[in-house]
Amino acid sequence: MMENSPDYFFITTGINKIQGISALSNINQRRQALVHSIKIVNPKYIIVDGDCLPNLLEILEELDFKKYEIFILNNSDNIQTDCIDLQKQLRDISTKNPSTTQNSTMTQIGFYIYTSGTTGLPKAVIIENQSITWNGVFYGYSITQANSNDIILIAHPLYHSLSICTAWGIAVYMGATVALSKRFSASNFWKDVQKYNITFTTYVGEIPRYILNQPPSDFEKTHTLKKMLGLGLRKDIWIKFKQRFQIEHIYEYYSSTEGYGPIVNIDEVPGMIGRNNIQNHALAKVDQETGEFYKNKEGFYIKSEPGDVGMSLMKIQDIQNFRKYSNKKKTDEKVIHNVFEEGDAYFVTGDLLQLHGNMWLSFADRFGDTFRWKGENVSPQEVENILNSHDSILMSVVYGVEIPNNEGKAGMAAIKFDLSLGFKADDISRFVIEVLPKYSIPIFIRIRQQLEVTGSNKIKKSNLRKEGYNLNDIKDPIYFWDSLIKKYIQFDSSKYQEIINGKIKI
Repeated sequence: MMENSPDYFFITTGINKIQGISALSNINQRRQALVHSIKIVNPKYIIVDGDCLPNLLEILEELDFKKYEIFILNNSDNIQTDCIDLQKQLRDISTKNPSTTQNSTMTQIGFYIYTSGTTGLPKAVIIENQSITWNGVFYGYSITQANSNDIILIAHPLYHSLSICTAWGIAVYMGATVALSKRFSASNFWKDVQKYNITFTTYVGEIPRYILNQPPSDFEKTHTLKKMLGLGLRKDIWIKFKQRFQIEHIYEYYSSTEGYGPIVNIDEVPGMIGRNNIQNHALAKVDQETGEFYKNKEGFYIKSEPGDVGMSLMKIQDIQNFRKYSNKKKTDEKVIHNVFEEGDAYFVTGDLLQLHGNMWLSFADRFGDTFRWKGENVSPQEVENILNSHDSILMSVVYGVEIPNNEGKAGMAAIKFDLSLGFKADDISRFVIEVLPKYSIPIFIRIRQQLEVTGSNKIKKSNLRKEGYNLNDIKDPIYFWDSLIKKYIQFDSSKYQEIINGKIKI
């Protein structure tokens, strides 16, 4: 549990040398979600820095850990605890490679990286040792042609595969230099590029837009940045970004923490993720509302044609040894059999892609409840469970809604409150700050007298999604999360127009 720091690389590498596995916790998680993430990997020790220590201490009673099994470093605030000071422990440790380093293999597990997937609480994705080398060879050598003269800016969290596998993998394999930022800052981006002579960086879709929204500066006119590699860059932002900042190369690709793919747009066509010419990838026709696959007369799935939006599938070559999550049951839930021919098997990515002419692909949407906001996957079920723990909330349903000029989808919660307690904006505002990561806080709360359910008593979300926060269609009271004052305020027609016109910072 650590913020970005050089120690992050040193500690995870050290653990790997003694053939241990590092489970890389999302430092934004708190309480129920954090307890779940720790328990599903059954760890022997916890390593935590001073920044993350308060989040750990508030759940420690729910974990079965002795104080000597928890190691702390960089405790600059001197938070009092009986846990082990890791820096003191390391002073007398040998700097020689342990013998176990020579015994490691490429297919052993190096990391667990957490992902929400499409439903439910976080899952621990298995990352094998070969992932870092493979990322270095593929993205560093084959795609971007990085070299030892490159200086790579890593500003994305190291608990994400984009940073720890891709960016770090490129740096290690190619012998490049890393400039590591504690966290991303749009206002300091070009200053950092100039200060450290950055030539290469990675991105997720939101980052280029944040940079583009900054006022012009002298730092952006004399920069050294030549290459960018990442995911989720919209066509309009791509064109504006490249024109304004004169970036030589932008490489967009499609993959996931689970390691399926990748598909790479090596021709740098704005808005595309690459071509549908990867041997182990298939796009199958699917009902976008229900997720049900269409089948032919023989009972096999139907491949998408140009113009279709289909489900991205990845073929499994060795089904007997296939593993993606620490929980085998979770892996099995994502596998389908006898897809295009008898005996084959595919991994269902949960991503909807659109097929264009000449086999070009663009990202369409994520199927299922999970949505992406502020560069993170948000699990509605996880947020619902946490919201429902509040005394005044009888039932909640969470879903993603689009906001103009913003990537991804913002969270919206339709909530049925206890009539005797009602909705108290101050109380609910304090509650969500305490228990939810910033990116999981619902931007809109819709007060409902009743929530529509199916025959099997599952809450229906389709109508709620369609209505969103459009006050022309909704008579229920709606509250809006004002991030400046960190409080829910009444959502009215003037606020609605400001959002539609892109005048409110979300």
